[in-house]
Formats: sequence, C-alpha cells, structure tokens
Amino acid sequence: MAGEHPVHFGAEALHRLQEHIIGLQPSTPVLVLADTHTAYACAPVLMEEVPALREREVVVVPAGEGSKGVDTCSALWEHLAAQAAGRDALLVCLGGGVVTDLGGFVAATYKRGIRFIHVPTTLMGMVDAAIGGKTAIDAAGIKNLVGVFAQPLMVCVQPAFLRTLGKRELLNGVAEMVKHGLVRDAAHWSAVRRARLHDLDALGPLIERSATIKAEVVTEDPRESGPRKLLNFGHSIGHALEAFALESPDRDLLHGEAVAIGMVCATWLSWRLGHLDRDRMNAIQEHLMGLFPPFHFGSADHHRIVELMRNDKKNAPDRFRFVLLTGIGEAIFDVPVTPVQVGDALDHYRLLVRDAERDRPKA
Repeated sequence: MAGEHPVHFGAEALHRLQEHIIGLQPSTPVLVLADTHTAYACAPVLMEEVPALREREVVVVPAGEGSKGVDTCSALWEHLAAQAAGRDALLVCLGGGVVTDLGGFVAATYKRGIRFIHVPTTLMGMVDAAIGGKTAIDAAGIKNLVGVFAQPLMVCVQPAFLRTLGKRELLNGVAEMVKHGLVRDAAHWSAVRRARLHDLDALGPLIERSATIKAEVVTEDPRESGPRKLLNFGHSIGHALEAFALESPDRDLLHGEAVAIGMVCATWLSWRLGHLDRDRMNAIQEHLMGLFPPFHFGSADHHRIVELMRNDKKNAPDRFRFVLLTGIGEAIFDVPVTPVQVGDALDHYRLLVRDAERDRPKA
C-alpha cells in the first residue's frame, strides 16, 4: 500500500486491472488517457493483457511536458462532459509522469472527483511519479504550481513497458532510484549503483524495492508534513534547473537529469555544512556524474536559477529549505540554506563538469 492505494507489480498488476474493469457495471464510462508515444507503443500491449479495455476509448494528448497545462486540462474536461461522464467514470492513465500527473489532476477536479488508475510506462513513473497521490499541472512557467492530493484506486507497475524506452529515458528514472537509496536505504543505493541498467530482468527487483520505499514513506506521511519531505532530496535545485532549461529551446534537460544535478549540489552542501563526510560525498558525486551527461550554464545564470527556486512551495523568499544527507541512507529535512550557498553549490557542479571535460581523453 502507498497511503490509501495498493501498488501491484508484474503480471499480477494487469491481472488486477482486468478484474477491476470486469467488475464494473457495463454502463460505467471508462476512458484510457495516453500520450502520442504510449498510444502507439504501450496501448496495444495494455489491450492485449487487459481485454476488458479493448472496447474503451483511448484519449491521446501530445507527449511531453507541454501537455501538463490548463489548456490540456480544459480540453479533457470538455471531452469528459461531451461523453456525459458522471462521477462513476473511471480514467486509466497510461504513461509516464506527465500523463499520471495530468490524468490524476483532471480526474480529481472533474465533477469534484472521478476514479482513476495509474499504469506507469516509464521508470520514473513506476518508482516515483505514479505513487503517492500527488497530482499537478504546470502554470505561469512554474512546474507543478497547481495540484491536489488525490488517491488512485490502484497503481499497476508492469516493467515490460520499459522495453519501449531508450537509454536516456531509462536513466531518467534511475535518478529517483538513486535518491530513494540515498535518503532511506543504503543497501538499495549499493544495489542500484552496481546494477546492469541494460538488463530489465535484473532491474525488476530494484524497481519493486524503489517503489516500495516510496510507498512506505507515503504511508507514513501522506500529506508531506514530515518524513515525505525526504523524497525532495535534489529537487529544490533540480526543479529550478528544469524550469530554467524549459525557458530556452536550446537547452535540453529531463526531470531525472535535473534532479541528479540537484543531488550533486545537495550532497556538496551536506558536506559543506558539516553533515556528511568527504569520502561519501565523493562516492555519490562520482556515481551521479558518471551516469548523466553534463548540463552547461554560466555563473551569470545563477541569479535566474535562484529566482526560479523562490517559486518552490517548500521555500521562503530569503531562505531555502533543503533535504541534506547525514550518511548513505540517512537524511534530514527543512535544513535552511541561503541563496549564496546555493550559488556556491552551483559553482561546485560547474567545476565538476569542467574537470570531467578537461580529463576526458581526446579522440
């Protein structure tokens, strides 16, 4: 369980979904929400494994963060209304974090709430985004500015969907798995660090463990008033970098890549503020810098990144609240960090990128 909803894994997951759809009244409106990628690559697999969905409508939105806005929500609300969907309707959200965030928010707000089920198709969705009952859309250029807590009926995690992903999209979710280990489970950190990321069969148990960590934390603190804040490790700077990248078409940065940079910066701050020893800091930084490509920005960009951080709901205007590490698998939250210290952490990341590129063998 993750708070109020069960999380099912593997072949059992889609079997449970089939049972649930069969158990509905024949007149119950059921729609599948997909994006342009999952409608092509994943919906046929879903229909094969869940025959009860074959005659149901698939509603498709454009893939990407651009769909997570008010315009898309309005179109989906209007579509539900045009189908005369009542409060007994069910929305099955088939996709990554954008689809589950968007679909959960639309379902939670249409007619004050209809039922929804998440079927995540990305690693990010399976281990993090689809679990926990957070829904949100972007507005005013701010990621996840508008949202509500709303619980899905269930989350169905079928790792076979990961075969539709490329390496970069897979690594996007690995960032959250690293985070789970660093803040909660040292053994999981070690296992993810050693994992053969190209072997999906070997990843299966690690995906289940990471999803279980997320579910355990959510169960302890459904509304993020205490321990659930630990899951924000790397996100204070990460969300700001993600928003910064979206401001220019020349910058390309996935959510997990942004969080990885945020974790590098937060790990350095953990050492700088006396919470973490240097050897552990170096081990974490080395792993993250080896997994993800460098992201380039200049010292002149620090001001804009800090400004974007001020929009984060966790922060005050003159001081930020960070999750910092006290060890591997141990962390503390609500640690005050100043804008100057954030700038120092960004400088540290830029120096790591410079050194890595300087030491790279010439072709």
